[in-house]
Amino acid sequence: RETRVAKRLIRSKEGSGGSSKLEEGDKVEARYRGREKYYPGKITRDRGDGTYDISYDDGERETRVEERLIRKKDRDRSRSRSRGGDDRLSEGDKVEADYRGRGKFYKGKISRDRGDDTYDIAYDDGERETRVAKRLIRSTGGGGGGSDRLEEGDKVEADYRGRGKFYPGKITRDRGDDTYDISYDDGERETRVAKRLIRKLDGGSSGGRLREGDRIEADYRGRGKFYPGKITRDRGDDTYDIDYDDGERETRVAKRLIRSKEGSGGSSKLEEGDKVEARYRGREKYYPGKITRDRGDGTYDI
Repeated sequence: RETRVAKRLIRSKEGSGGSSKLEEGDKVEARYRGREKYYPGKITRDRGDGTYDISYDDGERETRVEERLIRKKDRDRSRSRSRGGDDRLSEGDKVEADYRGRGKFYKGKISRDRGDDTYDIAYDDGERETRVAKRLIRSTGGGGGGSDRLEEGDKVEADYRGRGKFYPGKITRDRGDDTYDISYDDGERETRVAKRLIRKLDGGSSGGRLREGDRIEADYRGRGKFYPGKITRDRGDDTYDIDYDDGERETRVAKRLIRSKEGSGGSSKLEEGDKVEARYRGREKYYPGKITRDRGDGTYDI
């Protein structure tokens, strides 16, 4: 006997109405090679022993996949009574979640789908939480307007190899599982980049965009008073590190606590020949000089 077994560890043998029955031709998502992430595909063969052969949408194939590693794609139709299909959560979704189950919801983004109805969340205020139960999460994005939608040919910036710095490029292939192939403007290429590491370049109102090096004012520690400074690092999750003009530093400041000093006057654009000051080799002190070359990827020769 066993008591208090979590629902995610149980599956019905008969079900009601056969919706959980897997058949050849079914569109499914499966955990490729038993890893955590699900990929879309189709069942090509029922082996009759609780395992199935799958042809994935990205061209991969896998044989004898156990039923526990497979889920039907159209299953959320049966759940539409609760929330009309919004109930499906994906990596990159904007959400509100009950942080540590304390009863108060905070805004953030799903950074990882664990495949067992729990999710990792990057909160807008810089906090992170892993394996948050689906019941503690609610979607804020809804079906909002397609601006978040990425398509082949889109001009984007992406966090190259997840190192924290964004470079401009173009989407060359949509893999159909919220990952994309990117051709960068500097000639580099990268495959299967997660959607959460990509941001659209054309998106609405670039005036609201913050970049490393921008002169800004920020609400220091959220106390209500704004101080001038400069963005030193874009964390890629709508939080930023800031060097204040008075010498203070702050990490992972939420975007909502920052305002641009320059507005939309183009004065932050750097061009070859501009006289500048730069932090030589990333050290603390700024030295005067001149831009000799714009590399086109947000870096410059001085």
